[in-house]
Amino acid sequence: MQTVFDQDVSTKYLACNADEGDGGTFSDRLIMESDPFSLIEGMTIAAFAVGASKGYIYLRSEYPLAKDFLSDAIDIALKNNYLGENIQNTDFNFEIELRIGAGSYVCGEETAMMESIEGRRGLVRSKPPLPAINGLFGKPTLINNVVTLATIPALLSDQHSEFSEIGSNKSIGTMPFQLSGNIKNGGLIETRFDITLKEMIENYGSGTKSDKPLHAIQIGGPLGIYLSSNMLNTSLTIESLEELKGSVGHGGIIVFDDSVDMSEQAKFAMEFCVKESCGK
Repeated sequence: MQTVFDQDVSTKYLACNADEGDGGTFSDRLIMESDPFSLIEGMTIAAFAVGASKGYIYLRSEYPLAKDFLSDAIDIALKNNYLGENIQNTDFNFEIELRIGAGSYVCGEETAMMESIEGRRGLVRSKPPLPAINGLFGKPTLINNVVTLATIPALLSDQHSEFSEIGSNKSIGTMPFQLSGNIKNGGLIETRFDITLKEMIENYGSGTKSDKPLHAIQIGGPLGIYLSSNMLNTSLTIESLEELKGSVGHGGIIVFDDSVDMSEQAKFAMEFCVKESCGK
């Protein structure tokens, strides 16, 4: 954000990456469908902070409800002068445009997303230059995901200190984890980072749906990490997963019972990555 702010140019952009394509992730979709105004407000605040006059929401084509809710919310914001020219009688102008992706997984990468927004095939650009200096249409561009931008209004509210007091080190605040797979109670679970896998699966998920023994957990999408059932005391902090050569990623957690052939699952993950990434 600071780099975009520091660029002394008249035109800057903001891009929201709403192209969540990892298996087991759906936090962006639920935020956009249930509270699109939090995203619009967060984008407007971020744009004001860096001096951007236009924002893009790059939305995956598989989210038709999110498209409808966002379109309606943008129209309402425009009619009430929370978007557009001279917002709320200030000299700040900001507009938001929806751009729908074509189903390419690689467009979840920021430079491929920019290529797609600009009307070209979604191929990854080489870096440098960084998007913060030379991004969309050759202009400085701030890029963030839905969760980050939708959280901004809460961070600027009167309760912001409570948020910052949760967690420690890199794992500050809460994380909207997405629990799915062979689980009784899956869904979006916003909680502090330092919850353990055992607490997540047993307290929130109520165990495997099949009632068979838990065998493995995937965290962080197809390129993420697989943990065995003897690692349930692992904390879901950024630091803990980095020590295991993994990452929190988008917060997706997929549960497998002992009937699953994990070699087949690994093969599926690699085939997915080959199909969606190689040559792109």
